[in-house]
Amino acid sequence: MTEKETHWSRFAADFEERNEYVVGKAEIELILRKVAEQKSLGRTLELACGAGTYTQVLAKEAELLYATDLSDEMLVVARKKLPSFSNVRLEKADCFNLPYENNSFDTVFMANLLHIIPEPENAVTEATRVLKDNGRLIALSFTTEGMTFLNKLKMGYRYLRTYGKPPADGQQLTVEGARMMMESRSLTVITAELIGHNVKAVFVIARGNGEV
Repeated sequence: MTEKETHWSRFAADFEERNEYVVGKAEIELILRKVAEQKSLGRTLELACGAGTYTQVLAKEAELLYATDLSDEMLVVARKKLPSFSNVRLEKADCFNLPYENNSFDTVFMANLLHIIPEPENAVTEATRVLKDNGRLIALSFTTEGMTFLNKLKMGYRYLRTYGKPPADGQQLTVEGARMMMESRSLTVITAELIGHNVKAVFVIARGNGEV
């Protein structure tokens, strides 16, 4: 098993609880409501589904949802925690080398992935490959952009206490950085914004190569 598989796998059993402590339950609920606003997702691919926090929301609007993660441990927890959705398939997949054909999905969703992986633009390239023309790519990632100095310190303390030192390959995602990443992959950005109160997240919706 590779290091990138094991780093987050060791937190799988209580991953959602840890995130609630670091980010705040109210902030996560706000983000979940934002995700729930996305309707008629069609055939959907979720990358880095973790313990299934966002899977439950996506499943309500997806015709068929492939919820994927690189971590076997995360997938085990997701299978235990998720309600019985007839339209959800939990599968192991690497965001850099997806086992799906070109133009397979109406929607690709990724939460808190781009800021923890090396060369995140390559993950966007792969997501774009499996996205249908005019398909929708939805990405969100927690960020310190737009946060006060005090809130940055508080969140940093909670993160270190919960997860320890961040992965060496990680990097902060900004609104402008996310926009440039999407546009460099020939995606048309529909929205790119900061959401959240004390803790912020970059939220981006982009379209594939068809008409917007």
